[in-house]
Amino acid sequence: MTKNESTLGAESASWPSIGTVVGNTSTDRFTFILKSYHATLGDIVACTLDVPSSGTNERTQVRVWGRITSIDRFNPFFPAEAAQELANENIDFLDTVLSNSRDQLEAVVLILGTTSVDDSSKLELSPLTYPVEPACEVLYPPAEAIKRLLSGNQEDKTPLRIGTLIARHDVGVDLAAEQVVSRHLAILAMTGGGKTVAARRILRELIGINYPIVIFDPHGDYLGLYEKQELFEGCKVQIVYPRIVIEQENVDVMVNLIEKMGAKLTDPQQQFYFYLINSWDPRPDCTAVDFIQDLIDHAENVRAKKQKGEDVSEELKDTLGRTIGAVVRNLKFVLSNLKQMEANNERLRNRFPDYEFTPMPDPKHEPENIVKPGIVSIFYLAGYDHLAQSAIVSIVLESLFHHRATLSGRIAPFQAVIEEGHNFIPSRGEGTGETPSLSTIRKVITEGRKFGTGLLIISQRPSRLDETTLAQCNSFLVLRLVNPKDKNFVRSVMENLSESDANILQTFGPGQGLVSGQAVRFPLLVKIDFDEDLVSTAIGDEDFIKEATKWSPSPDQENKKENLGTVAKTFSGKGKRAGAASGNKRKKKRGGIRPEGF
Repeated sequence: MTKNESTLGAESASWPSIGTVVGNTSTDRFTFILKSYHATLGDIVACTLDVPSSGTNERTQVRVWGRITSIDRFNPFFPAEAAQELANENIDFLDTVLSNSRDQLEAVVLILGTTSVDDSSKLELSPLTYPVEPACEVLYPPAEAIKRLLSGNQEDKTPLRIGTLIARHDVGVDLAAEQVVSRHLAILAMTGGGKTVAARRILRELIGINYPIVIFDPHGDYLGLYEKQELFEGCKVQIVYPRIVIEQENVDVMVNLIEKMGAKLTDPQQQFYFYLINSWDPRPDCTAVDFIQDLIDHAENVRAKKQKGEDVSEELKDTLGRTIGAVVRNLKFVLSNLKQMEANNERLRNRFPDYEFTPMPDPKHEPENIVKPGIVSIFYLAGYDHLAQSAIVSIVLESLFHHRATLSGRIAPFQAVIEEGHNFIPSRGEGTGETPSLSTIRKVITEGRKFGTGLLIISQRPSRLDETTLAQCNSFLVLRLVNPKDKNFVRSVMENLSESDANILQTFGPGQGLVSGQAVRFPLLVKIDFDEDLVSTAIGDEDFIKEATKWSPSPDQENKKENLGTVAKTFSGKGKRAGAASGNKRKKKRGGIRPEGF
């Protein structure tokens, strides 16, 4: 024990007095009259109390710790009637005999627990079992005492510095790293509330201890970590873009993806589609595009055989040509969309010529190229729709978790970051059946702590998240929330969030929030440290006003426009004649045309 620690109990007698307890008290809260300008909302205060000793008539002195959850201000010498009269008669307050110096501040304190007064080195919190005494003196602890209270006897734990108390900039707030990486953490806030700043702060701390990190980034919010990686000693940041390798183990995800992206098939079409899936012969390094093309090629071969009258398998004898054609068109439509998304991703990558993007390593066969101490792997998913992004997250996370759960020894424990969590673990009302990643994340969040797979879930719309999944998070960092649905949802999944804490969520400024759960000893109002040196010079808020002012079509687009005009002019006459002829033929057919397939 250091000298400061051994004398802390004695020094507490000299802590400043900031008020006196009044009114009815209980074992969970009390009210006190606060001296003007001596404390603010969120401050931690203390008082000394005698409580009965267990099983005896003796008393034991304890230190009661609490957090100010609300402050009301009123002046009994300035009644509302006087204010009404001043307003009606347009009288200046200074021209009256009324007093404005007799304000009273009434603060409500949520009791956090008690510690021993005699042995200040053992700041183990215990519940208060006897109410605080009215007229008791309320004290303002110094920073050193609060720091010891927040850390307790956790000197063996790894701290992750996230910021300071909102009311005390001299008191740092740390999260217990062991709880974050094994028990899962959710960061919730509205747009502009500081989610990315908070996540970046936590990631920087994890990078500082060389903890493996995998980030699923739908919009490129974390690409700046690559640009600033020289700030992380001994750490490598790699950006990978999707390259899905399809095998028998993950073919179901791809099958579901095709069904969701394509048109609804009839029963005969669906039967033929599943025939193609079941007869698919895996080839090495088969990508999602290759997989769909294989199905198309196989279907075309079947159609060609039937047209030539060649033998086909027994199950295909009754399959009509238009059924095969419909399935082929559906697969071609999905293939076209997937290729378009790949092109979108490539175009977005080209916006960052100084960044190095590499194809995604196979998470099944090359997991060590994704997860390794001292490596941050960022999956850049921009350009893909939410369904394709969900499939990618499902395939990658499923494979990585499989390595951890089977104790293959291929990869170390790691932290997975799920940005825009409402797109990957949506609630029932958001269409859970169309999100392949939901079942995967549910499994990881339930079993991950046993196998060293932690999740950091980030979302701006908590009410759109799957409640069952989010409730498995043992720690929360909630920043500014205004939407009533979001606030009510947060209260439903956070067991120790009081009504007063929920009401304060909408008053937070950027980077201010409430941290709660197993990563801290008790709920705290915090101000997140802003890592200005991590702000990217290549990525920032888009100035669309300036872009629209200076905008002009690219040369490629102008050339396409000219070519399309020439083609349209050349074929305009033929098109009219062809259309008329086609119309005459349709008229001759009874009942019009029956479209083949769909």
